[in-house]
Amino acid sequence: MVEFLAKKRVEDYLSHQREKDTFYVTDLVRCPLKLVYEEKFKELAIAEVYNPSTLMGELIHMGLETFNEIEGYKVTSEVEGEKEVNLGEKVVKIKGRADIILQKDEEKIIVEIKSARGDKGLPHRHHLMQLQAYLWLFGAKKGILFYVTPERFTEFTVDKPLDEATIIKLVQENISLSPSPRFAWECEYCVFSIVCPNKKK
Repeated sequence: MVEFLAKKRVEDYLSHQREKDTFYVTDLVRCPLKLVYEEKFKELAIAEVYNPSTLMGELIHMGLETFNEIEGYKVTSEVEGEKEVNLGEKVVKIKGRADIILQKDEEKIIVEIKSARGDKGLPHRHHLMQLQAYLWLFGAKKGILFYVTPERFTEFTVDKPLDEATIIKLVQENISLSPSPRFAWECEYCVFSIVCPNKKK
């Protein structure tokens, strides 16, 4: 089982090829330097797929995504979305994958599944930003941030998408690599902190 899961995760990671002038929603809510280091230090990036906490999160996703109907809503999992934004000098793509989309008639709800080590401080700001970006990407008015932690499972409703100006600002920050890190706590959990000059204590 260990060998099978490890091999599958590495294969999944290596199969994703980043397109030029493309940013993923997850890029916009994390340290911009991670994009640089994922290319520069590929061995460290691959080693991260063995992290037990990310594996736990993936297994939780897989379990929840097996439902095909919830409370009368049709369930669609792993839905790809894409939009373009104009930065003036160039156009870039914003891509993302919604964990679950619940659909009933004209109503569309984006569900973002998160696992966390603990119960403190939920919902996390970067998770809220990520779901708000997905609402913008998929043209939805409502989202649910669903958490599974050792203490509880709970959900938070989000009904305010990020606007395009905020998305553009986040993209520009990624291009300029500032701020890096985006959040001070990121360095504590970052596999690249051992090589990063911007590491926060």
